[in-house]
Amino acid sequence: MRALIPLSFLAALGGLSLAGCDTLMPPAAPAMNPLRAPGFVALAASSDMFEIESSRMELQRAQDPMLRMHAELMIRDHTNTSAQLSAAAQSLGIPVPSQMQPMHLSMLDALSRSPNFDATYRQQQLSSHQQALNLMSNYARHGDVPQLRGLAAATVPVIRSHLDHLRM
Repeated sequence: MRALIPLSFLAALGGLSLAGCDTLMPPAAPAMNPLRAPGFVALAASSDMFEIESSRMELQRAQDPMLRMHAELMIRDHTNTSAQLSAAAQSLGIPVPSQMQPMHLSMLDALSRSPNFDATYRQQQLSSHQQALNLMSNYARHGDVPQLRGLAAATVPVIRSHLDHLRM
């Protein structure tokens, strides 16, 4: 038993000596919170930019006429939701990013390199719209700014209709 006391003392001492190390390293950047206005705006804007850019690519390379129609719908609707988001964010003094988040850039890159463009476009549209639906639904229920909660709630049916269109 006595032999364990010095070991536990050393372990505790080691823990104390490491406790102050975090002050030597800069803290990691806080994660983007989708329930706070700046995080929501950044993610929603990136989502819209991805939908528009990937759909422009689809219009250039589409083989499937139904996906071509979907791409036209995406450009129209997401240009509209982008304008609404931008106006609301600017009225609140929240900056709207002009570049996509890394995840959307990565998806766009994968799409541009895909040997089966239409299938990749469709799969990415399903995935990105499900993510957007989750983002909008959660913010509409739990977001921190009433004006943006209303915008998110109004966008939910648009995204659901896009998902329905893709599933046909």
